[in-house]
Amino acid sequence: MIKKIDLHGLSHEKALVQVEEFLLMNSFGNDLELELITGKSPKLQEKIINQILNKYNFNYYIPHNNTGMMYITDTKIN
Repeated sequence: MIKKIDLHGLSHEKALVQVEEFLLMNSFGNDLELELITGKSPKLQEKIINQILNKYNFNYYIPHNNTGMMYITDTKIN
């Protein structure tokens, strides 16, 4: 089941804390699937990628048709 987090209205600092906490709490056990709604903020997406996803080796995908979203998983994305 894909879980969703909407980061609209949060500061970048609060958004990063929320994403990191969610990923760490849900990365044990079943396969992690997260739909992250960032809005069209490449700066926030870059921070999430550099400060969280790379640090913990999560995989992500930003769809070309909706760059305001990120899909995050703990399994390899083809």
